[in-house]
Amino acid sequence: MIRSTITVSQLNYYMKSVIESDEILRSVLVRGEISNFSLYRKSGHMYFTLKDGQSAVKAAMFRSDAEKLNFIPEDGMSVVVSARVSVFERDGVYQLYVSDIIPDGIGAQMIAFFQLKEKLEKEGLFDEDRKKPLPRFPEKIAVATSPSGAALQDILSVAGRRYPIADIEIYPCVVQGAESAESVIRAVNYFNRKNDSDVIIIARGGGSYEDLASFNDERLARTIANSNIPIISAVGHESDFTIADFVSDMRAPTPSAAAEIAVPDIKELSEFIGDFRYTLKKEVSALLNECESDLEAAKKRLDIRRFIENKELVLDKVSSSLCMLSESLLEKKKNALASKITALSALDPLSVIGRGYSVVYKDEKPVSSAKNIEKNDKLVIKMKDGEINCVAE
Repeated sequence: MIRSTITVSQLNYYMKSVIESDEILRSVLVRGEISNFSLYRKSGHMYFTLKDGQSAVKAAMFRSDAEKLNFIPEDGMSVVVSARVSVFERDGVYQLYVSDIIPDGIGAQMIAFFQLKEKLEKEGLFDEDRKKPLPRFPEKIAVATSPSGAALQDILSVAGRRYPIADIEIYPCVVQGAESAESVIRAVNYFNRKNDSDVIIIARGGGSYEDLASFNDERLARTIANSNIPIISAVGHESDFTIADFVSDMRAPTPSAAAEIAVPDIKELSEFIGDFRYTLKKEVSALLNECESDLEAAKKRLDIRRFIENKELVLDKVSSSLCMLSESLLEKKKNALASKITALSALDPLSVIGRGYSVVYKDEKPVSSAKNIEKNDKLVIKMKDGEINCVAE
């Protein structure tokens, strides 16, 4: 039998077709440890080696599948990959073409958790200044949880006892497993579209780390962060923490605590209102007493003012009487003075001049006798229409 000669390329192509025709090798789950991991930023493709204690196999994960991961693989991480087996013809080696990577064991899952937590924290999704305040007196509470779980009964019991006037709407959710994150995302989006709730509670009872893993989903975290309605996360027990806790507006250690945070205690409100009513009555009474005192003081001031006004009226009347009396006295004095002036005018020698007589003056004094005049005295004779200067001979 003569064997035909084939090229290396033909051999590799044949081996590829043989492997890819195997039904089992088209979809395999392989457990191993990652080594020689590299991520090509430009293309987005991932390349690594998957190994165990005895063997190793090369693996590649293309960008379209790598973008779906909620963590970045690292060397030393134990994982289970979902892949198909094929041959890389250029090098003539078979390798895994990976479509999904699942952390294998709690250690790897914790690595994924901390990677996502660090990523969202750097984006500011955990910042206190972006968290929305909870309403003090909510009218409607939305609850996203399992309808058959104890978490719902705890919430209904606490809310009904503390604040029975609140309306509660429940969106049934899957709270564990592969469908859980998407189920809770639908609930949050539903309540935001309706936009008639004051607060949303996302609740689930306690469980293992794996049971709570769906609440570490990146899409769920971003949905919670983008909610217009404030959200309380109540997932697991007090010692459990999930990404949903960090991104929510408030974290409650248990579903019961979430109900206590969401609604006030109506008994405490009644006591507060009673105390407030008593305090208000006391303060109003004190204010009324103060107003009465001020009113009495004002009345006294008003009485003093009226007394002063009355005295001012009396003073005005007295002043008016004095003015009238003084005017009368002044008029009498004017008349008496005029009479005296008339009498004096009759005695004034100058008044005689007005009747055609004249008066002789010497040294500016009237001369009443010729004996008072000597020779060469300078004299002035005053008449009604002028003066004459002359010298006595």
